[in-house]
Amino acid sequence: MKNIIAKLIFIFSDIFMIILSVYVAFLFREGLDILEPHTIAYEDYLTFYPLYIIILSLFAYEGIYTYRYDFWHESRLILKVIVLATILVFAYLAMTKMIADYSRLVIGISFILMAIFIPLSKNIIKKLLFRVGLWHKKAKIYGEDPFLTDEIYKNPYLGYIKPTQKEEADTIFINSKDHDVDSLKSIIASEIREKHEVIFIPLMNDYNLTHSHIYELSNTRTNLIVFSNRLKNHSLLMLKHISDWVLSLFIFPFLVPILLYIAYKIKKTEPHKSVLFTQERLGKEGKRFICYKFRTMYDNSDNLLEAYLQAHPEERDYYKKFHKYKNDPRITEFGAFLRKTSLDELPQIFNVFKNEMSFIGPRPYMLNEATQIEAPETILSVKPGITGLWQVSGRNDVDFQSRIHLDIWYIQNWNLWMDLVILIKTIKTVLFRDGAR
Repeated sequence: MKNIIAKLIFIFSDIFMIILSVYVAFLFREGLDILEPHTIAYEDYLTFYPLYIIILSLFAYEGIYTYRYDFWHESRLILKVIVLATILVFAYLAMTKMIADYSRLVIGISFILMAIFIPLSKNIIKKLLFRVGLWHKKAKIYGEDPFLTDEIYKNPYLGYIKPTQKEEADTIFINSKDHDVDSLKSIIASEIREKHEVIFIPLMNDYNLTHSHIYELSNTRTNLIVFSNRLKNHSLLMLKHISDWVLSLFIFPFLVPILLYIAYKIKKTEPHKSVLFTQERLGKEGKRFICYKFRTMYDNSDNLLEAYLQAHPEERDYYKKFHKYKNDPRITEFGAFLRKTSLDELPQIFNVFKNEMSFIGPRPYMLNEATQIEAPETILSVKPGITGLWQVSGRNDVDFQSRIHLDIWYIQNWNLWMDLVILIKTIKTVLFRDGAR
């Protein structure tokens, strides 16, 4: 019953967000004095039922009211539905010859607002329903992966909770990494017989299967999964290059006052030193380039580090694992703030303009790390980025090898939506100083 109530709340919430989007778009259009007055009233938009039917039907088709998707995955599906619904609504208006009656501006802005309002409303409502117990689903996990377990049980958007010893689980997660083939078959067969929902986590997770094509060889009852390295596709590479330039040009005007303020603060602290720190890094195909960063260290940093390491030899082992020091004595007080928020990386936007870096991609590796890079032919096949997947991975500390694996995963599974998600998460990391390096 709780599950039905929650789904009804989601449906009515989506309807309300559609109404709100149309209302805001209508008010915006009304406020433009240069346009002629509306030929139809706001109430006519509210009773335009194909708008609701198309959007809600597509949501149902994509499983938005059936499956418990992650926020970012569900938001991508919502955006996909909004784009398709826009096309279908305009096609319907054209075929019924109603296109002249309704404002194309109102409808267009309505869909843009829906793409913002609907994901945000779902995020808020699911978390509220989880608090009051209406968005709970008991789940059992086969496998030992603390990071995955925390994400499943501690993400209110998913809504999964641990059952007590006397309770039955409604959903079963099976992590194939911790089981052999025979035990996997046995667990799946047993849980499906109990009519539980079974969610299988494949052994090979180097590829994002949601962007792969799966089809069937019916005679052999075999599923075929098509993998491809998206950043080896020339048209996709061009798309990423264009997106880098568009994003950089759009963001740069907003960065100028921040860059100037940070430069002023650094110069005020150490007036005789440059505000920028430059260092050779590994770029695409292993080519060296000068990487720009804001200066975050004291002038006599080498002497400070040597004295500190003599007093704290355990830091050497920490550096071997994470390629950074836990408590680096070379960093200034303002420099610590810049590093915590990743604001010291902002000058690398000039590396983007010089076509040496991407806005989003693997972080540029230092020259002395070249021999330690696993699969360098993959890591160095693309331009490094100002921000990347490992900075927003959700882990407090990412060791060097994990960073490499995250970079490889990003390269093999790249898409524009992933870049957008990384950008939004980076902004969140900067604002809340959460998970920054």
